[in-house]
Amino acid sequence: MNIILIGNPISSGGNTGKRMEKLQEILKTRGHSVNTYMTRFAGDGKERIAELSEGQDRIVVVGGDGTFNEIVNGLPERSTVPILHFPTGNANLLGTDLGLPQNEDKVADLLETGRVIMADAAVMNGMKFIMVAGMGFDARVTEEVKKVRKGKVSDLTYVIPFFKALFTKDQATYHVTVDDDPRVYEGKAVIVGNVRTYAGICEIACDAGVDTGVLDIVILPSERLLDLARYLFYAKFSRIDRLNDVVYLKGQRLRVQSDAPVPVELDGDFCGRHDTVDIQLIPASVALVVP
Repeated sequence: MNIILIGNPISSGGNTGKRMEKLQEILKTRGHSVNTYMTRFAGDGKERIAELSEGQDRIVVVGGDGTFNEIVNGLPERSTVPILHFPTGNANLLGTDLGLPQNEDKVADLLETGRVIMADAAVMNGMKFIMVAGMGFDARVTEEVKKVRKGKVSDLTYVIPFFKALFTKDQATYHVTVDDDPRVYEGKAVIVGNVRTYAGICEIACDAGVDTGVLDIVILPSERLLDLARYLFYAKFSRIDRLNDVVYLKGQRLRVQSDAPVPVELDGDFCGRHDTVDIQLIPASVALVVP
């Protein structure tokens, strides 16, 4: 096979280059043709992937969820080249959901023997995501992280941003409509899941999956610390939809509006504030290599 490895140099503790070299050696030993590309700046992968993917049989993305999101956003609309995520980031939402390996030999095995599925993606105001979109508290956390991030993130990176987001006065009420349902749902935070795993620690969208043909939509009524702890407890040890005050919906389209611009994160990275948030599912639009 012709394989392109594209990696983010700040993932894996700055060890991405060595991991890509090791994977390249393994694949070449097995008779594959391998090229590598290390992204040079934020957005570089998105700009280059259309060109890099030409003539390739497989794309391997070495990095975190944000790197994978960047590549998905840069793929040509009709691309059918299967992608494998080699998850080396902090949360690794897609990798956890799909049970993807983090060992070079096992990644090589998966490239040769894995199944190819057509996964759903979604578009938020023109920007794609394949894992999660968050509005409210978690988006404000990623906004604070973006202000201070200088390299690879760890769980400790989120501590101060967490409390800054928690105690901000920017806690608007969001009005949510789904598909053609005339009802308007209200909440303080909205999480749209295409995977179950959330923040690498629990399952918020507990029925979600990349090939279900729907998005799982969770609307939380409060952002107070005790309530957030209650949501996370149920998400970790039970099911969040067992809480009577939590709204759990499924759909292919949704709109989120508020009196103030809505902060949004996509696949773990802050994506700005928007007067109106429109999300549309794109069923079976990304070819993924899975176990």
